[in-house]
Amino acid sequence: MDLMTLNILPSPAYTHSAHAPLAAPVESPPLPLTRNKRGVASPNKTWPQHSVLNISLLNMTQEQKNLTKQNINKWAPHTNLYFKFIDTPNGDIRITANNDTSAAWSNVGTDARNTPPVEPTMSIGFANSPVAVGVKIQHEFGHALGLRHEHKHPDRTLELNKENIYKDYESRNKTRRQANHDIVHTFQREEVKTSGYDRNSIMHYRFSASTLKDGNPLVGNTQLSEGDKHFMQSLYPLNNSLLGKLLNTAMRVIIRA
Repeated sequence: MDLMTLNILPSPAYTHSAHAPLAAPVESPPLPLTRNKRGVASPNKTWPQHSVLNISLLNMTQEQKNLTKQNINKWAPHTNLYFKFIDTPNGDIRITANNDTSAAWSNVGTDARNTPPVEPTMSIGFANSPVAVGVKIQHEFGHALGLRHEHKHPDRTLELNKENIYKDYESRNKTRRQANHDIVHTFQREEVKTSGYDRNSIMHYRFSASTLKDGNPLVGNTQLSEGDKHFMQSLYPLNNSLLGKLLNTAMRVIIRA
């Protein structure tokens, strides 16, 4: 369960999580983190710097493909990776559509390499509004780039009403152990690369009033936070020199051709 990320919208208490395979090296080190960079990532699961990621869009209508591309591309300006969308099933990231659910899941970063080539590495449920599906796509693609759940940040400041979370899980035939894994327990600091905790992150679950001690719900973001953008740039730093910008533009033109 702890090797892939599953999310189900909506849930009575928050948005939902869990499981995926394993690792790959980072070719060059990220820039030092500063206080305006916020997030949680698995540093051994980020893609090699300046990679071209082939992204297969499977079992999708043209409308679903357009929505998926639009929301994935919201990450593009904040990373040195290049996204190339393909219709063949042999992509580095293989996204399948499920029209019968609002649930979604994704491998974390280069865990996708451990998935058999005939299987998807991400699934998006389209049984929801385009806005809700778009949020899910942004969230899941964050996982595909190596990000983890922000609400499990070692420096999380939310005070959880654990008993209500456990009751919610039990009402859905889930265990306390699952609740601890998905929600209650935070990451060990040595497990992840972090910057400041960001409750506005697209990678943060939403929480109902009953699951927080202060009784104020956390409704969740519908777009990338500034912290998301800065943290992604720290993982995959852009070359902002004139030559770097020219090469970046040329690469994007070639990929779209």
